[in-house]
Amino acid sequence: MNRLCALDIQDNYVIALDIEKKGNVYSLAEHHIIDLSELPLHIKNRENFFLSIDQDEEVDEKVSLASVIKNDAVIRGSILLKLAEQTANRKLMFNYYEIAQKEKSENSTYQVDGVYEKEYLDRLNLIDDISQIESSTLSKFALFGISQECIKEESYFSIYTSSNKITTIAVHKNEIVYSRTNSVVARNAELRILNMVAEINQTINYVKGQFRDIKFSTIAFSGTIAIDDTIAEHLYLSISDINITILYPNTFIRGIENEDVQSYIIALGALFVPKKFQFLPISVHGIKQYKLVSKILFIASFVPLLVLSFFTVEKYLSYSDSFEKYETIKDRLTKIVKNTQTYPQGELQKSLNYLEIVEKHLEYHPVDLITVLKPLIKLQKAETFEWNYIDGNIELKAAFKKSFNTLESLYEFEKRFYKEFDDINMTLKHTYIKQTDYKKLNFASTVIINNKKEEPKAPIARKRRG
Repeated sequence: MNRLCALDIQDNYVIALDIEKKGNVYSLAEHHIIDLSELPLHIKNRENFFLSIDQDEEVDEKVSLASVIKNDAVIRGSILLKLAEQTANRKLMFNYYEIAQKEKSENSTYQVDGVYEKEYLDRLNLIDDISQIESSTLSKFALFGISQECIKEESYFSIYTSSNKITTIAVHKNEIVYSRTNSVVARNAELRILNMVAEINQTINYVKGQFRDIKFSTIAFSGTIAIDDTIAEHLYLSISDINITILYPNTFIRGIENEDVQSYIIALGALFVPKKFQFLPISVHGIKQYKLVSKILFIASFVPLLVLSFFTVEKYLSYSDSFEKYETIKDRLTKIVKNTQTYPQGELQKSLNYLEIVEKHLEYHPVDLITVLKPLIKLQKAETFEWNYIDGNIELKAAFKKSFNTLESLYEFEKRFYKEFDDINMTLKHTYIKQTDYKKLNFASTVIINNKKEEPKAPIARKRRG
């Protein structure tokens, strides 16, 4: 059974859920609402985090580019140029995907969703070990995740409210075609209700007008609106052509009583967010990939050893135990040695030969070599790893590639890469093959590490003057 931690991080507080997953069924084990400052202590011994982060500023734009542009790095660079004025050159973390359009069009339109890096990373850094973050997203995408799990309609609205904030998404064929997050202002409770009803009606009518070819069949309410009868009654009267329902994930999430689930919708939704709506820094992906590769290599090398050891370990342990007793009860052992079963010389020789083989082949483990490359992997994840074992020597080849938009950025990265390589402090033989294409602005290098020791250079002989 997996233990997960879902967090809905707001400005000043956090909704924290401890979830147990068995198969496709989730069970709520614990739930807490805590101050933001208390979060690091609360999650100290937890892992497998799924985050939804509420931000006042986010990027939600459609950008058109020439259809001939297919390279990811070029597309990303072009999007940043298009958004430069809007973002005031603040650093962005963003995802994009192409919106369906007519064939043979000269331009491609991309949906761009992003967050401002500094403010977003401030929240991510509340997690001490960021490699334990499985997913991180915004509230509207968490709402999309839980809605997709609960609603099996082709086209629908999902509306979530908390306090005075309203989050609305319109979904068609498993894609978000419209989203909006806004707040209503009111002097009293009665006016607040009327303003929320008016805002929701206005948003629904706007979307229906913009997408006349889509027939929305359902509106799903969640959050405070799902338990506020007054708002629901007003909306029932004003919306007559679309079915209205309550978002309630009771079929696959257990341990939540009655209306409590409405307080946890966004936190629960963080568990089901598609990758294209997640926002994680490249450094997190690099660390997670490094840990995954290390684990795979460890298992791959350990399993054959375990199989080979199975047939001899019992006899070896028995022999080892007898040898230890020999040191402590030597006199007693001398008296009873005739009655003690011993192993033939041939069997003992087999065990000794086996131990010599194990010692030879485990002198250098593949993981030892890849660990040396950690500074380079953190800078840029490797495209491929290649292992060779020849005449008792292990050789690792790691290929690194990265594309750039400017020669200056390529030069700065290359200089930093080889500085990190030169700073690797070890006695093993290591070198690299430089393959950078400066015309295409593509950095490429193959790093080679061998477990052979570096041979000291012979001193230069000097002739003594007569």
